Amino acid sequence: MVKVILLVVFGIASLLAVRQVRAKVNLTPELNALIISKAKEWKLNPALIKAHARVESGFDVNAKNPADPSYGLMQITPMLASDYGLIVNWRSPSKSEIERIYNVKNNLNVACWFIRNLRIKHTMEEAIQMYNVGEAGYRKGVRNLTYLKTVRKYYEQYN
Repeated sequence: MVKVILLVVFGIASLLAVRQVRAKVNLTPELNALIISKAKEWKLNPALIKAHARVESGFDVNAKNPADPSYGLMQITPMLASDYGLIVNWRSPSKSEIERIYNVKNNLNVACWFIRNLRIKHTMEEAIQMYNVGEAGYRKGVRNLTYLKTVRKYYEQYN
């Protein structure tokens, strides 16, 4: 029993270590500069955008979550991209529209636009959670305190 527990703990620790290394490697100087530029353009703290990017994708500009689906560095959904005006029909985006979402500049623009709008209307804690669960989900009582805690941790680290 003790061996099983140790193996599980070691396995989880190994996965976390790999994820942290991957996140550090993927934040290239070019990507860092782009994040800083886009954050300033949208009047946001770059540390907040970096924190979201680290949690959402580990700074992987090619990340894809098939469950949502969401795409790219900031894990943008077709619905959010449609709200921003990047794509026409969020229910059935074309291949070229998905490529537009993956474009790192577009991806950051949509994310920064959304975060900026959330920060205008809500507290930092609410905005962070709404980025993860959506405004409607948050209003319905959906909370992700682990997401909030992790984004805040990285926000403090990058600030």
